Amino acid sequence: MIGIVILAILAIGASIGVVTARQPVHSALYLVGNILSLALLYLMLKAEFLAAAQVIVYAGAIMVLFLFVVTLLTAGKEERELPEDLPGQRIVAGILSVLIGIVFAVLAVKYPGPVIKAPLPSHFGDLVAMGRLLWGPDFIYLIAIAIMLVSAALGVMVLNPPKKRLHGKATGAAKQQQSQTSPETRKKEREGTGT
Repeated sequence: MIGIVILAILAIGASIGVVTARQPVHSALYLVGNILSLALLYLMLKAEFLAAAQVIVYAGAIMVLFLFVVTLLTAGKEERELPEDLPGQRIVAGILSVLIGIVFAVLAVKYPGPVIKAPLPSHFGDLVAMGRLLWGPDFIYLIAIAIMLVSAALGVMVLNPPKKRLHGKATGAAKQQQSQTSPETRKKEREGTGT
């Protein structure tokens, strides 16, 4: 019970870090901490396959995809703080979230729910049961998620083209224009700018 409480506190702290971090990369690292806490909770619930999938798939592959998309979106953009439309909204949101968390904690302690004393079913949380779920009738959902992730990555690449191609075309046009001007004109331009 103490381990579950410690892991829950770590997961909640990491999720708060995801929301409050100013840099997207820091948010991603907090999210990895949250995912690892959840994986340890799965291990304590005897769901070994879910714990391994949490680490390999989410902390590994999905986070690499997320960081890839973040670097594509923020490449060449300067960091600046956007003005707040509603002043004080962060303080109000923080106070409300703490109050709601306290209410949920009190309700969870006051109404814990019935204790389930039934034994776990065979193959609970192991590779056999998860394989039957993933490769059985629900396989189409797994394919749909894979298509959605690939299309999201392609959409980011189409909507945010690399700056080098655009920059290269502009500098090529500028070099062509500069080569067409005479040396006297270039000398007058340099004298006019004081260089």
